[in-house]
Amino acid sequence: MGRAARRREAAHRSEPPESWFRGLLGAAALLRVVYLFDYSANSVFWSEMMLDAEVYDLWARDIVAGDWIGGSDVFILPPLYPYFLALLYTIFGFKYSAVYAVQTVLGLLNIVMIHAIGRRVFGGYIPLIASGVAVLYGSFMFLDAKLMSTTLGLSLSLALMILLLVAGERQTLTLWGAAGAVLGLTALVRAETLLFFPFAAWWIWRVTRRPERRKASTIDQYALAGRQPLFAIGVFAAFMMIAVSPATLRNWIVTSDWSLSNLISSQAGITFYQANNKDARGLYVPLAGFTGNPQEQSSEEKTLAEKETGRPMERSEVTRFWFRKGLGWILSNPVDFLVLEANKLQRFLGSYEYSTEYLFTVERESVGTLWAVSLPFALISSLAMIGMATQAREGWRNPALLLMLFVVSNFIVVMLFYVSSRYRMPSAPYLILFAAAGGWRLWEGFRSQVAARRVEAGIYAAVAALLFVVFHLQVDESARIQEANVHYNAGNQYYEIGRFEEAVGEYRRAVAGDGRNWRAFFNMGNTLQRLGRTAEALEAYRSVLEVNPGMNAARRKIRELEGR
Repeated sequence: MGRAARRREAAHRSEPPESWFRGLLGAAALLRVVYLFDYSANSVFWSEMMLDAEVYDLWARDIVAGDWIGGSDVFILPPLYPYFLALLYTIFGFKYSAVYAVQTVLGLLNIVMIHAIGRRVFGGYIPLIASGVAVLYGSFMFLDAKLMSTTLGLSLSLALMILLLVAGERQTLTLWGAAGAVLGLTALVRAETLLFFPFAAWWIWRVTRRPERRKASTIDQYALAGRQPLFAIGVFAAFMMIAVSPATLRNWIVTSDWSLSNLISSQAGITFYQANNKDARGLYVPLAGFTGNPQEQSSEEKTLAEKETGRPMERSEVTRFWFRKGLGWILSNPVDFLVLEANKLQRFLGSYEYSTEYLFTVERESVGTLWAVSLPFALISSLAMIGMATQAREGWRNPALLLMLFVVSNFIVVMLFYVSSRYRMPSAPYLILFAAAGGWRLWEGFRSQVAARRVEAGIYAAVAALLFVVFHLQVDESARIQEANVHYNAGNQYYEIGRFEEAVGEYRRAVAGDGRNWRAFFNMGNTLQRLGRTAEALEAYRSVLEVNPGMNAARRKIRELEGR
């Protein structure tokens, strides 16, 4: 038995009472109920959808109305979540509250699975600590109450991890096949999860090739096959492809474009170029010629690609076109690319919850419950570095290695594309587990009677503190612009439902954070005009022209209000 295995066995002998975890889970459930009431009372986004959430909502409503196939083009987003939404709409009606409730239950189940993974990999008090950290990391609860695929994807990826861990112990083809199927389902929610396949395959090969003493007469051929690397990996891959195949076959049939780039959805190429170009900042930035509306992006990317090439293009050709443009920029600007990647690394590990839609920091201003769960991610990532370092010293035995491989695969995805809270979310449970392991190791070290261990713990603590400072202190202009954009979207939502005073307030906050947002100035002018506040409306329209002199609609509004 190796040193890491002996530590896990000793940890399991000193686990806290199970009632402690049940109490923690009860507190998490109560907190989520309070949050849902707080959210429903104080945020316009409870009932008003925007961007990807609006896409998912409309898509699910079309499915309920009978459009099961979903148009005649490649899926614009991975399709499983809208079908999941459609199922909930069919059962409960078009009630967002029901969706939030179901996803909240999934969020609680995710905490249970984090605890289960922690018990299987680390043991002792680490699973309980990790569960507590998961409760205090507010982005989990925050995203449970959004029409976004994050919670469902997280549930499936945690189930995948449990299946792989159990399969690694029992090594049966049934479990390898089940794990492959769940990986395929996870990819139908988050297509980039497919990148985990080669990492998982390598881990399966490593687990199944271990020599074991066994009597051939007592092992049937089926069980033996589960312990053979090629059989295990083959079954894992086959069931993964079976799970993905309905989306792939649908895409191929409706488009007659039999390309692997149409495997699940069509946005990989343009997203790659959005993240790798001369204007990229490591975050989502709309490109010239794009409106930023996700419902229009598919047609916009095709139109621009065809305009640049001068010929009609199949969907797979459009995807490859944008990939080539992004790769061309990287090869032509290697230094700029490395700087960009360093920026992504800091943001991936940092506390600020960057997003393309909903922002934790903005919602926290009106939904006070979120202040109770504002544990900074930089604290998690800095302690996770300590946990990983101590695991590496113990030889990276198989269970901990698997968690690390998942983190690495998700990290590669973010580094290839751009940083967003929900894009790094798949890594969060495992970073939390490593953070709990790192924190517990520091606690053990400081309590030790051995001077060398106390010194080691002090060094690790100093490194963690330094990393926390580096990762945490990083809020920049990009964060303020993102916050301003959320206020702009909130203003639009308030305008749509006729709450014009609130809309004006949100537009003012948008332009205060980003004075270049001429759309916010223009919409504020329209809203003030509806309220009969002519002087203020004129001021808003004039501000539009200061930022965007070519905005003729603002000129017409000014002439109209001045009576010319």
